[in-house]
Amino acid sequence: MGIKELFKGSNRMPASSDLSPDPNFDRLRFYSTAAMERGLDGSEATFERFFYSIYHCMPDEPSGVSERREALRKQYPDKSIRINDRRFVLIGVPAFQVLAAYYQALIGADTLSEDYRAYQKEHLELLQQKHHDSQTLPVPIDLTEGQLAHDERVERYACIALRNRQIMEKC
Repeated sequence: MGIKELFKGSNRMPASSDLSPDPNFDRLRFYSTAAMERGLDGSEATFERFFYSIYHCMPDEPSGVSERREALRKQYPDKSIRINDRRFVLIGVPAFQVLAAYYQALIGADTLSEDYRAYQKEHLELLQQKHHDSQTLPVPIDLTEGQLAHDERVERYACIALRNRQIMEKC
């Protein structure tokens, strides 16, 4: 039954029996950056998905992100976790520094919309608060890139959209 048939000649909402279950609903999932990071298994594919979810580019693209991460890994050799021969995740101060620099670059990019830049500014403020809170505990802890980049708003809205069946596979 199509949408036109559901509402044809009436103002009624469709009954639950009018809606067939979406066979793809159980196949779609949301993974936060923290969850993606926990799922890193040493493969290049999982690292690329994780990296892209944070930095919106691939690790080998000439964006400056990988170069900055590598410089911070060398500056803070005890603040990285090796994923495979080529890849690593930063923790603590270097993780905070690279993410803060990335968000500041987005905020300053006049090619992006004002709304998006404002959103990134809020995200930077949340990042700063997370890092501050983790470092001012009685026993400070080093958060990872995935933990610091985790955006609770994205997770909330994506899960709502999934539940509302607004996210689906392309036909």
